[in-house]
Amino acid sequence: IEHAKEEGVVFELLTSPLELRGNDEGKLTSVVLQRMELGEPDESGRRSPVPLEGDTFETDVSLAIVAIGNAPNPLLTNASPDLEVGRRGTLVVDDGGATNKTGVYAGGDIVTGGATVILAMGAGRRAAAAINEYLVGA
Repeated sequence: IEHAKEEGVVFELLTSPLELRGNDEGKLTSVVLQRMELGEPDESGRRSPVPLEGDTFETDVSLAIVAIGNAPNPLLTNASPDLEVGRRGTLVVDDGGATNKTGVYAGGDIVTGGATVILAMGAGRRAAAAINEYLVGA
């Protein structure tokens, strides 16, 4: 997170996007955000965000990354049906990220399902070491 902040990334916590806006050329220019607050805890103790009515704002942006859902995108597994897929639709890999297909490695959400960037980075490091070992040993 610190590196992102050093690069000028602004984190708008407890907000939810309402609208993406663009110019006449079809280029993204801004996003309208709804401010949220944490609601009362549910039966599990989790507090879910709830909108603060009337509290919206617009901010200039040049890029929006839309990430919807917690299931792996089937595009990869449909394109490579010989890759072993687990019961949750994620790829099956060994500790180094190697799949059942020789020379193919994977890590991140396609292996763990929705998780953190930190876990994905760790998987990337382990896979890089395994790939290096595979290439040097090949």
